[in-house]
Amino acid sequence: MKKKIGYTLYLVFLLSSCQSDSNSARTTTAAEDNTVYTKVDIMPRFAGCEDLAKEKRAACASSKMFNYIRQNIQYPEAAKAEEKEGRAVVSFVVDKSGKIRDIEVVKDPGNGMGAEAERIVKSFPDWIPGLHKGNKVNVKYLIPVTFKQ
Repeated sequence: MKKKIGYTLYLVFLLSSCQSDSNSARTTTAAEDNTVYTKVDIMPRFAGCEDLAKEKRAACASSKMFNYIRQNIQYPEAAKAEEKEGRAVVSFVVDKSGKIRDIEVVKDPGNGMGAEAERIVKSFPDWIPGLHKGNKVNVKYLIPVTFKQ
């Protein structure tokens, strides 16, 4: 009888310790998730519209971002001299903390326009991070920057 109780207690202890280990492993994995998503439940957004209703935040954030670009862009001298216009496309990641990283010009019309678009993105203030399944996640984002004289 003592052996049965001993084995039962051993099994209960073994099962409970395995269960707590698996739960802590899941927590660690979720906290250390460095996946870069392209589509999430709530996309990252330029800061400054948090006081608006949820359905109006994305449009407001886009407007603020494009206003920021318009106010801070410097038309490249090489493009001015040759009267060139174009659209650069910049890819970047908004990380879990809202920081901008992994900036890459994926379409460069030349004459310094790609470099200027990259400079603008590097100067962005922190964003509101994206959310997926209730967790902050890293999200890849693309924006066009149009140069028109």
